[in-house]
Amino acid sequence: MTAPGWLTGNLQGALWVIGSCAAGTVMSAGIRGLEGSVHTMQLTFLRCVVSFFLILPFVMSLHRREVRAGRASSTSKISPRWRLHLARGLMVTVAMNCGYYAISQMPMATVTVIFFTAPLFITLLAVPMLGEVVGWRRWTATSVGFFGALIVLRPGTADFNLVMVFATLSSVLFAAALLIGKKLSTTEPPSTIMIYTAVITVFGSLPPAIYAWVPLNWEQLLFIGVVSIFATTRSYTDIRGYAVGEASFIAPFSYFRLLFMGLAGFLLFGEVPEQPAMLGAVFIIGSSLYIARREAVHRREISRPAAGPGAD
Repeated sequence: MTAPGWLTGNLQGALWVIGSCAAGTVMSAGIRGLEGSVHTMQLTFLRCVVSFFLILPFVMSLHRREVRAGRASSTSKISPRWRLHLARGLMVTVAMNCGYYAISQMPMATVTVIFFTAPLFITLLAVPMLGEVVGWRRWTATSVGFFGALIVLRPGTADFNLVMVFATLSSVLFAAALLIGKKLSTTEPPSTIMIYTAVITVFGSLPPAIYAWVPLNWEQLLFIGVVSIFATTRSYTDIRGYAVGEASFIAPFSYFRLLFMGLAGFLLFGEVPEQPAMLGAVFIIGSSLYIARREAVHRREISRPAAGPGAD
């Protein structure tokens, strides 16, 4: 079934990303709905197990297409870059644990704003991890974004919440994992990266889950199922969105998540968005959008053979 003519690739991508925002909101509401009756370390493990079985058929199908296209080997040899796979998988595992814990303890809108710092950390970490050259414009935008993060975090004040550190650490680790994935993608097919990450997150999240394990009732299992299914849905819709549309066009639509999360927090849990979080969001979102725009401009410049280096 083909999309209507008016539904361009960018519009399709935007709709997929808005769907991702909605799925992420349902996932977060599921975490909050457990009300601390299940530790987030146990939740993370069960989410990873359910997601593994949900994506396995897709990964196997993708691998078969890669083999037919000559982009992957049909053998099951261990990747020579297994150390990078291991590092990425463990980073994602810790990031999920920290992120889920932050969601369970903080207002939904506030934790979402902190998660939006991930693009800023990607810019910061791309220099040592990938050797990228970042121009003064993107450094300035990144500095503005981090100023917004300080407004949200309020370090050194009575309003500082230690749980915010876990949300920030989650953003840092997800940013690093994304950059490692980018490095791996130069030699590894997507199916290999996905299966390594899925397996490592399952085994990596098991030890802390055993420590925090409690027997589960049917209501808790229902919430865990919702979290797992919508977490996987969020990942899938993000992938589809950025596959069919231009990243620079789609990026702004990801901030629908702040609207959805704020509404869910207010309607379901009686949360009123905190003023410092909303003020910080202006700086963080503005700087992230500028960075996305500069990245798009830079890519267009380097794609033209006659063009000089972009002053980003």
